[in-house]
Amino acid sequence: MKRSLYPYLILAAAAVFFQSSFAQRTVRMNIERMVSDAAMIVHGTVTGVESSVDPQTNIVSTFVTIAVIENFYGVNQPTITLKMVGGKTKRSTLKFAEMPVFTVGEELFSMFYAPSQYGFTSPVGMGQGKFSVQTDGTTNKKLVRNALNNVRLFSGMKNVSALASASMSTTDQTRIEAADFSTTIRSLVTILKK
Repeated sequence: MKRSLYPYLILAAAAVFFQSSFAQRTVRMNIERMVSDAAMIVHGTVTGVESSVDPQTNIVSTFVTIAVIENFYGVNQPTITLKMVGGKTKRSTLKFAEMPVFTVGEELFSMFYAPSQYGFTSPVGMGQGKFSVQTDGTTNKKLVRNALNNVRLFSGMKNVSALASASMSTTDQTRIEAADFSTTIRSLVTILKK
C-alpha cells in the first residue's frame, strides 16, 4: 500500500514546486511599464464573477464582468467580461499564486493584457495590475492599492512628469489617492500610447 502512494506524493511535490516557481517568475513592474504593456486600462466596479470550464479549451476559467466607470485605454463599451485561467468549479480548482481575486461590488483600477487567441487575459503583472479602491476611515478619501501594497510602483520611471503629484514617488506609496492615480494613468496613456 505504501508503494501505491509514492507516485501521488511525487506528483504533489512537483505541483508545489511548479506553483512556487511560477510565483517567483512574475516580473516586478512600475506603473509606467504596466501602462505600456496593457491593452485595456479601466476604472470600474466588478458586477459578476463566475467560474466554469471553458468549452473551447476545457480549462477551468473565471469570467469577470466589470461595469466601466472610466475607460483609460482599449475599452469601448460600458461593460466588459474578461476570461482568465483559473477558478473553482464543483469538480476542480485551478489556482495560480499571484493571480488576483475579483469580488462582486469591488471598485478597482485594472490593466489587462490583450486577450490570447482563445480569449484569455490577466492583469498586467498579475496582482500588480489590479488596484483595489478603498475608502480611508479617517480622511474619507478613496485610496488605491495593488497586491504588492504599491511597493516600487513609481521606481525607475522615465516620465516622472506624468505623476499627478511630485510627492507620489517619495511619500508613503500605500496611500495613493484615487484621484491622483486617475490623473497619472491618463497622463501615462497620453505619453505612452500615442
